[in-house]
Amino acid sequence: MLALLLSACSEESTLDIAGMFSPNGEVVNTRFEQSMAYNDSVGDIHLDMHADNYTIYVCSDSHITRKTHKNLDYFIAQYNAAAAPKLAIHLGDLIDAQNNYPCADSVLNLANDKLFITPGNHDVYFKQWPIYRSYFNTSVYWFDTKNGTKKLDLFICLDSADGTLGTKQTDWLRKLLAVKSQEGYRRIIVFTHTHFWKLDDSQGHTSNMSIEETYELASLLSQYNVEFVWSGHQHARQSVIFKGVNYLVLDATKDTENGQSYMKVEMGESLIYHFIDYPKE
Repeated sequence: MLALLLSACSEESTLDIAGMFSPNGEVVNTRFEQSMAYNDSVGDIHLDMHADNYTIYVCSDSHITRKTHKNLDYFIAQYNAAAAPKLAIHLGDLIDAQNNYPCADSVLNLANDKLFITPGNHDVYFKQWPIYRSYFNTSVYWFDTKNGTKKLDLFICLDSADGTLGTKQTDWLRKLLAVKSQEGYRRIIVFTHTHFWKLDDSQGHTSNMSIEETYELASLLSQYNVEFVWSGHQHARQSVIFKGVNYLVLDATKDTENGQSYMKVEMGESLIYHFIDYPKE
């Protein structure tokens, strides 16, 4: 316990002891309300891809610090070098600990293009939600892609940084899916940080949501024909198909992690994805 407390006080600590057992900042319902207020102020996001086919670069769990962010830099370089049309998604745990948001300048520059991000538990540890919010504005939102007036795909970002969606976000998701599922999208994709299906205890009590919440959400996503749920948190690749929904967990982007990779997705009438390893030292 003494070792944990000492490490929690260090400048680069990843251990928010209080936050690991109970949120000690703005809880998910508060983050949801603030996100909705921002979303209402800026309006809906409709990306014109100027084509039916486009590419998505997806990564997760970069856990950058002031010393380690080479994999994330590589991911961004690959994205920048790719031909348009394209967009990028980060599935949370952008940073590793306190005081590391200034290291995310390359991500912030990309965010001005077409980067979409969801918060992970590390992003809001140590009461860091106000800092995250100052960079990325919102944690719950949706956007869609189009080609001229033709609708393509719907993407829904959920805030699961506390290991739960909370009542207000779940109600919002239910109403959104009921409306949007009738609008003729070719597919619906949900992305969030915390994975749904637990393989091991590597993440302790934050491994995934409660069984009751998982059951409710799985039924809801299946009911409205969501095709994929993309998430991270586990730091190990996983694919589970349940009730017709493919729950895909990505490897970590963290420099010191084993099995580092990101996902490249070709979006068209079919969705094709493959994983690309980060270069080794």
